Amino acid sequence: MTPRPAHVIPRRALSANLAFVILMIVAVCAAVAGTAYVIQRQKSAALVEGLALGALRARAFEEHLTRSLENIQRLADLIVAGSAGTEAEGMDELFHHSLRQAPFLRSLSTLDAEGRIVASSNPGNIGQRLETGDYFPQAAPSGEASLRVGRPWAGRDFNEGAPATIAQPIPVAGLAFVPLLCRVEHNGREVRLAAVLNPDYFINYYTRWLEAGEGFVEILRYDRVALLSSGLMALSGEQHAGKMLARMLQEAEIGHYQGKEEGQEEALVAFCASRQFPLVVVTHLYRTAALAKWRRESGRLLLLAVPALLGMIYLATVLYRRERRITAEQEAARRREYEQLAATVFETVLEAVVVTDAQQRIIAVNPAFTRITGYSAEEAIGADFSLLASGYHTDEFHLEMQQALAIEGRWEGEVRHRRKNGEIFVSWQSINQVRDAAGQIVHQVTGLSDITDYCAEAERIFHLAHHDLLTGLPNRVLLLDRLHQGLHQAQRDHRQLAVLFFDLDKFKPVNDQLGHPVGDLLLQALAVRLTGELRAIDTLARLGGDEFVILLHGIKNSRAGVVVAEKIRQAVEQPFLLNQHQVRVSASIGMAFFPDHGTDEEGLLRCADSAMYRAKANGGNRFEVYRADQEALSA
Repeated sequence: MTPRPAHVIPRRALSANLAFVILMIVAVCAAVAGTAYVIQRQKSAALVEGLALGALRARAFEEHLTRSLENIQRLADLIVAGSAGTEAEGMDELFHHSLRQAPFLRSLSTLDAEGRIVASSNPGNIGQRLETGDYFPQAAPSGEASLRVGRPWAGRDFNEGAPATIAQPIPVAGLAFVPLLCRVEHNGREVRLAAVLNPDYFINYYTRWLEAGEGFVEILRYDRVALLSSGLMALSGEQHAGKMLARMLQEAEIGHYQGKEEGQEEALVAFCASRQFPLVVVTHLYRTAALAKWRRESGRLLLLAVPALLGMIYLATVLYRRERRITAEQEAARRREYEQLAATVFETVLEAVVVTDAQQRIIAVNPAFTRITGYSAEEAIGADFSLLASGYHTDEFHLEMQQALAIEGRWEGEVRHRRKNGEIFVSWQSINQVRDAAGQIVHQVTGLSDITDYCAEAERIFHLAHHDLLTGLPNRVLLLDRLHQGLHQAQRDHRQLAVLFFDLDKFKPVNDQLGHPVGDLLLQALAVRLTGELRAIDTLARLGGDEFVILLHGIKNSRAGVVVAEKIRQAVEQPFLLNQHQVRVSASIGMAFFPDHGTDEEGLLRCADSAMYRAKANGGNRFEVYRADQEALSA
């Protein structure tokens, strides 16, 4: 018999193991799916039962609350009927007799037309004035009996209490009461009665049927102001935040839903609106309590299913660990290859690479780092990354960098560093954080590219684009930008801005008789002289040829601009010594002011240019202020 090839047996074993694993997975999935289906059905039934129980309790609590408030109305009728012609001592006895019939009340008081208590079972209440604007519902028409409910008060009674607010809420288990206003008419006489509702009476009643560990009960007004709660909720006198409750109250008087209020665990909520009064009773049955029985039954079911699943999982684990070991060996081989490649790139890349630890201590650098910074690996490793700090950047810059790293884990931008020899260089820096499985920073990889030459060239190109090549003064592009900024500044500060447009008289003879080189020297010398006559905030620009523009920023009035114009005229008039030639020229200056002559850049330049031509037409060596009728004001 010919022997089987050696590689055939492992292949068959692998196929058998794969078939076994597939069958085991199918069996496990079927068992898990069946168990999960049964558990889920039981859970749904428990939730439905909990909602039904909550709705039943809400209806029962609502009936108890409604009957209690009806008793208050009946007591009000009796008090009004019995108070006719009764003296103050008799009223006290009448109040105390009524309170003995109503254990859910703390005090009873009568009010005058201004809302001031004139008689009360609590003598301390007499003289207290009640603000009734926040009672609900709004006052009924005169002659119609009504019961209005106020916001919750902290304290025991009116004389020692205050309405609850967001700033001063009623703490959990704090002493509180709910004020009620009742208006009754008897034999043509209208009496307003104030009752102090004792929340503890209702809370004790509710907790007998719904313990604190199972849930809690709330009583809300129709506008969703919480009046009392048997749960751990502070009362602030503000509207309840339950959006689901508000939506359901618009549709029905009785309802239920599952929800989670702020600061409370998820609950099965049922509510029932009072048939007669503007109140809603809301029961919250904690979801955990409603599902307690379901958890016990599910635990028994799992005790049967888990051992079977564990056996199958054990077999799967054995096979998985075997395959995992093979995969790990292959992954380790790939990792070694990747690390070798990464080490090669680290050593040969042209960008400086710095690896630091969580405390910003350098632990590795590449040869490019030494070439760019001048620090050898021995000098850098162990030092802080601030070794390269130039002191150029502000604390705000470093704070923004740290915020970006904290949020995104990376940052890149232009940074100025200092080489070992003290030279400042510009780098494009990229930082990437390396975190462990717990999210803690373990390393930080920083890349540095020396862009000093590029930045210098960019600055040179920018300067050439915005400055005159001959004199170094701002050109028309930069002039318009500064004029735009100056207009905004003058408008904001309510100041004036002056534009002086001038060219040189007798400049052409200088070029014709002495040559253009001397003319160029004249323009350069003029730029230096006039710059010295101006403030640092002012701008002197050359538009071309012998045309110049001066911007005077933030002047108080036009007189200040006139003074500067005269100083410029005199400075130009002074002789220039150029290549042993004494040269004399003068200037024709046109002036325009913001906002008198224009409010935009082109308008002001056009007005100043027009005034300059007017000065030249009048003989030159003078300045003219622009006038709308083209009649320049002579200096």
